Amino acid sequence: MGNRASARLTDLTTKCPSIYIGPTYIDPIYTKMNTHHLCLGILSLGEASGYEIKKAFEETFCHFQATSFGSIYPALAKLTEQGLVSFREETQEKRPTKKVFTITPAGHEHFYQTLLKSEPAEQYRSDFLFLMMFAHLLPQEHIKTLLNKQTENLEMELGILERILTECQTLTPGMRFTLEYGVTGNKALLKLMQQRSLQLLNEIDAARSPQES
Repeated sequence: MGNRASARLTDLTTKCPSIYIGPTYIDPIYTKMNTHHLCLGILSLGEASGYEIKKAFEETFCHFQATSFGSIYPALAKLTEQGLVSFREETQEKRPTKKVFTITPAGHEHFYQTLLKSEPAEQYRSDFLFLMMFAHLLPQEHIKTLLNKQTENLEMELGILERILTECQTLTPGMRFTLEYGVTGNKALLKLMQQRSLQLLNEIDAARSPQES
């Protein structure tokens, strides 16, 4: 999975058009990122199909952005209608015709303005942390399973990010910083999991009455 992520990011960045230089910077009025903006961001790196955009979210951008597959195609349709992206159709043998999307000059301008106006806030969503919030209601074995699974997920994501950093030769400084941010965060979380998992289980067990434990 890591190799595919690295290859995909390399493929996108090597197809990247000349760097777009926008107008003079002005103080932003912040807006929030949505699927439309995220699709434009990926297409600013190079042309891609809807499936390739989905894979980019799952692999290359997985540690800081997410969107549902069902929201990508409606977003691309709207962006096409607005003239921010265009597409061509590619015939595939024994498979449906594939649409390959490309960002337009108007799309570059729109995305640039979005970058200027987007609030640098982190909206952290974690089903794991929600489950841990109510871990006192769960059986000990189930809590152990959740902790082990989360550790595996963090290790897998860390491996993907480290492989991209090592293998991809076309990273921009900002891309490298973003990946290093993810690597640093995952390492810190793994350290916390190692230090606190057993302690958490013991604390929950001690807090329960003899009848509950």
